[in-house]
Parts: sequence; structure tokens; C-alpha cells
Amino acid sequence: MQHRLLWFRDDLRVSDNAAVSAAFGCDPAVRITAIFLTADDEWSSFGYGANRLFYTDQLLKSLALGLAKLGVKLQVVRLPNYAEQSRWVSNYCQREHVTDLYFNQEYQWNERMRDHHLLTTLSGINVHSFVDRIVLQPGTVLTGDSRYYSVFSPFKKRWLSAYDGDNHSPFQTPDPVRAKISAPSWASLCDAPDSDLSAFATDESKALDDLDDFIETKLTHYNKTRNRPSIQGTSRLSAALARGLLSPRQCIKAAEDALSRPIGEFPEGAFSWINELIWRDFYHHLLVGFPRLSKNRAFRPETEAIQWRNLPHEIEAWKLGNTGIPIVDAGMRELRQTGWMHNRIRMVVAQFLTKNLLCDWRIGESHFMRYLVDSDLGANNGGWQWSASTGTDAAPYFRVFNPVSQGETHDPEGDYICRFIPELAEIPKSKRHSPWLGSVPMGYTPPIVDLKSSRQRAINAFKDLKS
Repeated sequence: MQHRLLWFRDDLRVSDNAAVSAAFGCDPAVRITAIFLTADDEWSSFGYGANRLFYTDQLLKSLALGLAKLGVKLQVVRLPNYAEQSRWVSNYCQREHVTDLYFNQEYQWNERMRDHHLLTTLSGINVHSFVDRIVLQPGTVLTGDSRYYSVFSPFKKRWLSAYDGDNHSPFQTPDPVRAKISAPSWASLCDAPDSDLSAFATDESKALDDLDDFIETKLTHYNKTRNRPSIQGTSRLSAALARGLLSPRQCIKAAEDALSRPIGEFPEGAFSWINELIWRDFYHHLLVGFPRLSKNRAFRPETEAIQWRNLPHEIEAWKLGNTGIPIVDAGMRELRQTGWMHNRIRMVVAQFLTKNLLCDWRIGESHFMRYLVDSDLGANNGGWQWSASTGTDAAPYFRVFNPVSQGETHDPEGDYICRFIPELAEIPKSKRHSPWLGSVPMGYTPPIVDLKSSRQRAINAFKDLKS
């Protein structure tokens, strides 16, 4: 009898899961074993924080219930690193006479090397890997001379020409043809998060409800609301997508069904959201095309020579939201309190750290990895290197966000900053983004840096690279 081993990674759902759909197939007599393997020491070295681990554990419990209804037990196995994962799977396959191994592909360097090594050790076992985290497989969207794109706009153009909705429809959800079993239990991956994660769905039905609500109420005017941190104008689905509670296929299909047209015919407002999903693909393709991004290296090698200041007291003020720049402080406090940060504000706080404080982008990337419930190497690294002007298609070094004007433009009433810095509600709205121009409220700090001179310092540092 066939014995199929189904290996879950960041794809913690039953519905529209390529590997799940293939493993279950149509034969109820096939033996199926489902596993999730940790890499505790390696994850710790990557900076995975309590928020990510706690959220993952909640999703695993939900996944275990879903699989139990299909008659399959989920085993959660604690291991120290990826080498042990490869060894465990190889030994298990031999010991338990596994005939077929199913998993969805991962694109970070260490994960790819683990899978490559595993394939060299397995003998007589059919290995089935699938594209699931993203829409189009890396290597299928290339330049005319077969190179990976390093600029988003031409990548998007080629991505849209390569995308065929008929070939990327959601996968079939397995039918419950096996007898139900009791869901297993295991020692928690993390006892408690660092932040309040109650806003994030932990089961598939709630994630799909959140997706439907976004599409029904916000999709068509997404381009007008996505930059307003004081309102819930974004989808807030990044955590579900990062851990695989939702798939990008489900997102696109739901939007196409709602608008009764393919994404290529979407109006501007709705397409601006699809654009975000294409950016997500772009960042994962970059991980494959440029492995140094997984190795803590700058995309632009010459920027490794930048003389970062990296002053500890300024870094600590930034992390705690005590810089004296309201929009920056609100964002950093939102991150610590909720495990999430609005995307516009992510760019603002990142540019403030890398440009105004002239601190190495890796410091910010690591801090985000610790707290973000949606932490993901591709998007996190891509966003930080964009802001720091060290990455692919990055912001030009001489274009530095002014956090005051960013706040005045995207949070004109100061509602967002007052939510996380309530003492600023006491001053006039016209001064909320620059309280130092009036009387700084008791308990709030004056700016730790002059915005104008620090901006010029950053520009000079990048200019020095050319000399």
C-alpha cells in the first residue's frame, strides 16, 4: 500500500494547498502521514520572535483540527536545524516505508539547500514539490536574456503576460472520505506572544471571511485608502499569507469573482491591490535569482562600504518609539503592541533609521523579524533594502522621506499618532506631527536628531561611495 508523507511548512491550511490536494488524491485507502518540523536553533539565529512562533503554533492547532476531520494526524516534531530536518525525513521515509513525499517549495537559501540535500539522500521515493507560496514559480518570469529581473516594473509587465488565470485556479479541497480522528496535541512552540495578536485570524474560515470582507468593502478604492494608517484601508491579510493560512491564488480568485473579470481588466483601485501580490512574487523570485539576499548581504555590493553610525542610544530610542518624531514613534509602538505595522509607516520608520540615524538596515530588518507576525524574509529584506537604498529597484539615496510631511499627508488629523501616543492629543492638530514647534507635552521627548542636517549627512554618506 502507498504511504504518502505530507510535509507542511509555511502553508498551514487544508484548502487550496497544492501539496495537500495532490497527496490526498482520490484514493481513500492510501496511508497519509502529515508532519511539521521545527528548526528551533536555526530559527532563533534568524531572529524569529515570539509573535511569529506563537501565531504559527495557533495555526498548527487549527490545521491539526482540519486534518483530523479528514482522518489524518498531524505530527509536530521539534528539531534544532534544517540538517536535522533532512535527516529526520530521510530516516522516517526508510523506517515507515514511505513511497511518496509531498511538500510546497520554499525559496530562502537555507531551505533550498536543505531540500536539495534531502533529494540526494532519498532513494526509491517519489518526491512531489509544488508552487504554493507565490503565484508564478521562480525561473518562469525572466528577462529576454534569461536573467532574473532586478527592477519591478518590467518584472510586473512580464508577470502579467505570463499569468494565465485558468492555470492558477485554487486547488481542490480534499473530501472527508476517511473516518474522523481526534486532533493531537504537542508542547507549544511558544507560550505567549510579545504583542496582542487578537486581530489576526487563526483558522481558515476566519481568514477567508476577512478576505471576503476586504474585497466587498475596500478593494475597489484600495488605492485611495491604502496609505491612511488611521483607518483600516489595507487588507490586513499579510500574516495569513506569510504563514500560508491563505494563498495568493485564493486572493486573486476571490477578487476576480467579485468583479466578474480577470485581473488584467481590473479598475485602478482594485488592481493596486493585485500589484501588492505581484510585489510579493517579485521578492521571492529575487531570493532565488540573487542568493546573497538570504545571506545578510546588500543587493548592491558597493553599499556594504557605507559608514553607518549605529549609535546604540539612538537605535534603542527608535526601537522603543522614543525618537521625538511622532509618526516614527507611533509606528514603532504599533509594532510592539500589535505585532504589525501599516505598510506606509514601515517605509517611514525604515528611512528614518537608515537615513536620518544612518544605521545599518540589518538592525531594522532584525527588529522587524522579531516582532512582525507577518515576518517573511523576501518582503522584509526587500522592504528594508528598498528604504536603505541598498537593494534592488531601491529608493534613490537622495530621496529621503521627511517624516513630518509624510505624517501630515497620510495622517492629516493626527488620529493614528494619537492612538499610540495619546499625550499628543492635547496639542493642536497643526502641531501634532511637529510638537517641538510649540510646547512638547509632558512625557514626550524632543527630537533626538535634526531632520534637515541628518538627511544631508545620509546623502553625503552615499555620495562618498562614488569617490
